Amino acid sequence: MSSTPRGSSIAAVATATSLSLVLIVAGAGRSDAQLADASSATPRTSSASSVTTAPRPTDPLSASPSQSTSIGGPSSGRVEGAIALPSTAPGLRSNPLRPNPDAIYGTVELVRALVRAAAVVHAEIPGADLVINDIGLPNGGPIPHHGSHQAGRDVDVLFYYLDADGAPFAAKGIPVDPRGRGWDFADLADPRDDVRVRLDVPRTWRFVQALVQDDLDGQGALVQRVFVAEHVRTMLLEHAERARAPRAVRDRFADLTCQPSHPHDDHLHIRFFCSTEDLQNGCEDGGPMYPWRRQQLREAQVDPVRARARARTREDRGRTTSQREAATRAGEMHRRVRAFLDERATWSVQPHPGRPFCR
Repeated sequence: MSSTPRGSSIAAVATATSLSLVLIVAGAGRSDAQLADASSATPRTSSASSVTTAPRPTDPLSASPSQSTSIGGPSSGRVEGAIALPSTAPGLRSNPLRPNPDAIYGTVELVRALVRAAAVVHAEIPGADLVINDIGLPNGGPIPHHGSHQAGRDVDVLFYYLDADGAPFAAKGIPVDPRGRGWDFADLADPRDDVRVRLDVPRTWRFVQALVQDDLDGQGALVQRVFVAEHVRTMLLEHAERARAPRAVRDRFADLTCQPSHPHDDHLHIRFFCSTEDLQNGCEDGGPMYPWRRQQLREAQVDPVRARARARTREDRGRTTSQREAATRAGEMHRRVRAFLDERATWSVQPHPGRPFCR
């Protein structure tokens, strides 16, 4: 991977692998005007997908789920008939600055779920957009900076943020600490352009609540896992209880969420189960397999299909970057950045407030 740009987010030097490095150019250190310019610019073509013909745009709300088929597992799969995430939709924006510009394709179920949930937030708490980073390539398969995202069922979603005055702040890959606070470090060497932000808990919760509620109502794709820092999970659940969100939604979200060894404190990595139709056409679910999922498959008279274990290859390791490598490439960093990274190491080693890493 090329060296980290000086004006990039702290996420560039604070992640354990490049799974979160998709956030390096997620708008950190760029103005809204620059974001708008980038969205209208001619898109780059990634080498991983240059030999494919991108599918034509499809309205995800009217597309048939049978149009797409996820084949294989999240880390060793592909997708047929993938549809593109719209560049904009009510309350939603596809990030034009993602490092994988073609990674906007997923199953119909995944794209529809994102559009529906973002619209709920937009209707109830207007004023900020949900920003979507990488999903997958047009035909799926290996993708730079990721160990998964291969079968059209994984997506990286940036948090909603607020500025110091409580106004919506344009979503960027900004890690937040256990108090929900973070810094937009535009120039890592210059403290004068640092902007204090905090996690917009109500909007972020309302988004995940909408996803889960769709699941429970039988209207959406089934969320299998939400990879997120443990302290963010705790803040969302505490807010949900105060807001008296339905107990079934809170319990399901609690089951779905966990912190991987790389913290995911700057975005949500959401993974969806195979549809029952896709399970009969080569789709494979990774773990975990919840009791309610087994019950659903029994009722559909479909056998669960587990993704085959696959050892990490040298090519896999080449798609990710260690925290030390990212920090070295970032160059000079001022004292506040170093202090934040030192603090961040504490919840990278041990999730806060203490549950174990994802298994």
